[in-house]
Amino acid sequence: MSSAYQVNQQPNNATPKQESITGVVEGHCYLPQPELIEEVTKCLKTDDHQPMEEGIATIIKNMSLADELIRESSPEQMLLCYNPAFFNTENNLALLIAQRLRNPINPDMERVSTWLARFTESRKVELSPQQQEAVEMAAYSRVLILTGGPGTGKTFSVRTIVELWKAMGKSIALAAPTGRAAQRLTEMTGLEAKTVHRLLEFDPKSMGFKRDMKNPLPQKAIIIDEASMLDLFLAYSLIKAVPEDGQILFVGDIDQLPSVGPGKVLGDLINSSKVPVIRLTQIFRQAQTSAIIRSAHQINLGQYPNIEPISETPQSDCLWHGGGQQPEHGVQAITELIADFIPKLGFNPVADVQVLSPMTRGLVGTRNLNNVLQQLINPPSPQKLEVTRGGTVFRVGDRVIQLTNDYNREVFNGDVGFITNIDTEEQEVIVQYQERDVTYDYADLNELGLAWSVTIHKSQGSEYPVVIMPIYTQHYMLLSRNLIYTGLTRAKKLAIIVGSKKAIGMAVRSVNQKERYTQLRERLAQI
Repeated sequence: MSSAYQVNQQPNNATPKQESITGVVEGHCYLPQPELIEEVTKCLKTDDHQPMEEGIATIIKNMSLADELIRESSPEQMLLCYNPAFFNTENNLALLIAQRLRNPINPDMERVSTWLARFTESRKVELSPQQQEAVEMAAYSRVLILTGGPGTGKTFSVRTIVELWKAMGKSIALAAPTGRAAQRLTEMTGLEAKTVHRLLEFDPKSMGFKRDMKNPLPQKAIIIDEASMLDLFLAYSLIKAVPEDGQILFVGDIDQLPSVGPGKVLGDLINSSKVPVIRLTQIFRQAQTSAIIRSAHQINLGQYPNIEPISETPQSDCLWHGGGQQPEHGVQAITELIADFIPKLGFNPVADVQVLSPMTRGLVGTRNLNNVLQQLINPPSPQKLEVTRGGTVFRVGDRVIQLTNDYNREVFNGDVGFITNIDTEEQEVIVQYQERDVTYDYADLNELGLAWSVTIHKSQGSEYPVVIMPIYTQHYMLLSRNLIYTGLTRAKKLAIIVGSKKAIGMAVRSVNQKERYTQLRERLAQI
């Protein structure tokens, strides 16, 4: 029974792992009792045994009496079954946010308006009414959410808020869930940004964060970018570490994929109607020239995107390659694009191109594509050392991705680097992440995977000069509007969708994904 939510009992602030009975991480914070019974029945059923639902219901009741499971009655009089760690974290997160919202800041808004007028005039820029409201609200909001799609001015709004906070004498901390997103935030603001784990000073010895309510962050104003990636436990650890007299700005695109971990924190905060939200909707003139941005907004509205068919002389930055109707044709199309078409446009296949796939399996899944692209982009040679582990060949020059959080090496799930050296005598592999070298023993290579192709989920928080995205009907189980929207908006200069129009249409129309079971919004609303 306890396998319904498998939680590691980790000390102080650590993030539990969540697995459903079926082994698929679905992001739920609880299960309704009828669904829990159904899942347990499936798990226990064998050819010789058919478990009785009444017996399972009795076990669930006994677990709740023993505090191994928390059952909460919903307004619809349905019992919601929580692992205690999930229940307490969700409840406490709502309480902490509500406490902060009750503690207002009272700045001199006339001075803020005067500063903002001088700032925009000196830089010869004009804020949209939504952007101006966001900057002004950042002066007095304990908790604030800034959301919006590509081209709506989130970046300039964040820069302006940082400058305002500097002018107000506030100490500022910047963070994002992934290393690449933190690097982008640094480039955006000119201030150092960290991963959330580094900001909170994760301690591998205790498997917990050093920063918490007893030892809060020294900064008074915190910005968290790519906030849609925050799961329930990381969001709670973060809020606990914000000083009582501090404030926090969450920045993110609510229409992207939800967090890999449990919950839908950003969406619940926005939909609670308790947390102040600025939703940027105006697409700026310079952004309107980008077909990537126009197509992303069309997809978000449920419209089939107006994408230019590929040709030798492309006129826009968003292209469609039919790639045949079958995945094997797609693999051939991708290799031809990388070997010939993309270099002609001036892009470097090694540094600039990222292939994003909806899934790992299949011909156009990341596993097969990584093998194909490794042979194409970084083929074997006598000058390149390589090592094989778990069926994967790792070669000097390969792009690789960290698959788990490694707190000792300070590399985290989704970090991407390049293999710069392999020491066959010491049996070590050296990976360069940005400007930092990390050493792996051969025994730890299961933490790494090839990254010539990664899943769209793994690409969250990152941007690439060129994105190639295969979309085929074989992916139908995973195709959704926010999936293709997320993948497309990872591209900075060129996006190429390879696949069938039917599959693209299926993704654009698909909004009936199974909703995650969470109660954060309701808890905030009740408070």
